This record gives sequence, C-alpha cells and structure tokens, in this order.
Amino acid sequence: MTHSRRELLGRGLLLAGLAATGSARAQNAACYDPATLPLSQRSRRRAVSFVEASGDAAVRCGNCAFFTVTADPCGTCSILGGGPTQAGAVCSSFAPKGK
Repeated sequence: MTHSRRELLGRGLLLAGLAATGSARAQNAACYDPATLPLSQRSRRRAVSFVEASGDAAVRCGNCAFFTVTADPCGTCSILGGGPTQAGAVCSSFAPKGK
C-alpha cells in the first residue's frame, strides 16, 4: 500500500505534536500536577488561553514580567493568582520583562 506525501507529512506532524505534548507533560510533572489543580486555577488558565508549551522561545512564562522563579524551571504567575506554572508555558497575558 502506498501513501501520498500529504498523508506521510500529516502523520509526521501528528507524531511531532504528540512528542511535544509528552515532553511538556513530563516537564510539568516536576513543577505541579495539572490534574490536581483546583477549579479556580483551571478556570483562570482557560480565561487567559494558557498552554503548557509555548511555540516561541522568546514568548514564554520564563520571560514574562508576571512570572516568579521558585526552582528552575518552575515558578508562580501573578496572573494565575500565584498559581504554579513552568517556564516554558505561555498565556495571552504575556508581558516581556523589562530590561
């Protein structure tokens, strides 16, 4: 059975996405367990379009003015009411740290 380039590319992108998601989950496991976050934290994260892994190395929690490092790569975010996060995540309220 032959596959078109489009099918192969689609499968490759899917596998890359799954690998990135697994990597983000493994990184978060060191900072916090998303399954145990209280409803208030989950709601805040949805409200600011929070994602566990930023697609842009410059736009991520570790470079945000609202992020405070607790133990690299972990920290807290004032937008999330002091809730835990990891440096590689990002949300729609990102504000770059001043220089």
